[in-house]
Amino acid sequence: MRVLVVEDDPDTLAAVATTLRDADEFAVWVARDAAQALAVADELGYDADVLVLDLDLGHGMRGDQFAAEYRRRAAKTTPIVVVSGVPRAPELARSIRAAAALPKPFDAEELVRTVRIFGTRSKRERSDPAE
Repeated sequence: MRVLVVEDDPDTLAAVATTLRDADEFAVWVARDAAQALAVADELGYDADVLVLDLDLGHGMRGDQFAAEYRRRAAKTTPIVVVSGVPRAPELARSIRAAAALPKPFDAEELVRTVRIFGTRSKRERSDPAE
């Protein structure tokens, strides 16, 4: 399962990436800001199975702006799992049609379970276009 993690905090980025890689079922790409994430997404052909996204990406584009731009460029709908410490994260996650929102600090098992659920659905929809 292909997962793109977009997080500006290096410690959180490392924790999310390590948690997912340790599950031995995810190929994980990382980016520290929206511009880098769009470059990585371009290399992947906008074909991630799941995006794990922080809403507050520091300088440049915000998480919601990145989500809109990714969706504009992608040929398929990619589920977004928001992992954010922003007080209004659940509300903002709904506004960008995120599949799920997890608080920071995140629970490792819940993160893996959530990414697995939405990544599996994404892969299934891609392999069976009749659905």
